[in-house]
Amino acid sequence: MTTPNRFHMSFDGRSHRVVVDSQDVTEHVTAVDVHADVHDVPRVVLHLRPTGTWPAELDFLARVEIGTPPEPGLTAAAFLEALDPLEVEREALARMDLENVPGGGTAAVLRQLAEWARGA
Repeated sequence: MTTPNRFHMSFDGRSHRVVVDSQDVTEHVTAVDVHADVHDVPRVVLHLRPTGTWPAELDFLARVEIGTPPEPGLTAAAFLEALDPLEVEREALARMDLENVPGGGTAAVLRQLAEWARGA
């Protein structure tokens, strides 16, 4: 688990300010990417300004994690609860890779669910 970082950014249309853990890093940042998903922890990528000084300063991408990574259980449960059991059964039994062996039906259901989870 990562330690949460406090991230603050402001922009007034002319200038910006970026603060990470109460430290103003505005002068070092050329761009900020923020990615937020309902079922995921927001991610902030700071694109740092080239410094031209070595080795005291580096030019690289920095990733700031806000919060902690989510446990997949709640997302998986919500996905499974939204499924129609008859549709799952129908699709699994119609699969070309369905095998008539012990556990074959369950394996077909799991393969079908994995494909749906990936959006296939």
